[in-house]
Amino acid sequence: MKIVSLLPAATEILCDMGLAEYISAVSHECDYPSIVKNKIKITSSIIPNNSDQNTIDKLVKEAITNNIPLYEVDTVKLNAINPDLIITQGLCDVCSISEDKIQATLKNNLCTLSSNTKIISLNGVTFDDICSDILTIGKAVNKEDIANKIIKEAVCSKLKISKKKSKSTLLLLEWIDPYFSAGHWIPEQIEMAGFISSIGRKGEKSRQITTEDINKTNPDYIGLICCGYNLEENILFSQKIYQDERINQLNAIKKERVFAFDSNSYFSRPSLRLLEGAKQLKKAILQNDKEFHCKRY
Repeated sequence: MKIVSLLPAATEILCDMGLAEYISAVSHECDYPSIVKNKIKITSSIIPNNSDQNTIDKLVKEAITNNIPLYEVDTVKLNAINPDLIITQGLCDVCSISEDKIQATLKNNLCTLSSNTKIISLNGVTFDDICSDILTIGKAVNKEDIANKIIKEAVCSKLKISKKKSKSTLLLLEWIDPYFSAGHWIPEQIEMAGFISSIGRKGEKSRQITTEDINKTNPDYIGLICCGYNLEENILFSQKIYQDERINQLNAIKKERVFAFDSNSYFSRPSLRLLEGAKQLKKAILQNDKEFHCKRY
């Protein structure tokens, strides 16, 4: 079987199932596990590398307004691979245009493919959804038993993580220029870690928020999980929080209760590594772990 994964989380799930050798190509964002780093990259982004957050925000909003795809799919490489299975996100439509050809919208790119190519679309926005996506992939690759085993282990891990509860509120920020609240599965991670999500509820989309929103909620703790950034980058972003005069009177900031995390690995993607993210939240805040704690400089 030749598989093309256009979604980093799907690539992780396939590898968890022991199917790395069958992955023929991946998206440019697929970087985990290390075995996939040398796979053919079949997508690219329209956003220039090293753009700052404000520029990225403007480019994304402009692209959405003008219905411009954020990603480009290399259809020449795709057709050369002639995959048996494509895993994507937000599949819009698939239609037959002849006996041996179909048209599919992959990451908002219209592609013409062999009619033998199977396409599945994942849209998990909660922990349960992600488990459903794992089962969907398992069925597509005839690994349903393995999928069910992975799901069972994940549910058990979630229950273990979720034992201790606190009344403390935690604001996780997915972006800081402008500010965005945590959405989709991230409020669940906050709950798993034993805290109350200051802004954002399970399954809701991340949304732009104001400094007035942040001041109004007055969270006990603040965490930096800027989407797609690693721990070191989010630590740097934390200093911008301390320097923002609109919110630096919050108790969480005055008492230096600000933490940073590797969002790219443990928060940004709908994969089971979100369980590790929940563990890190608990460890960082309850134990005041120096690895995650962001002091004012």
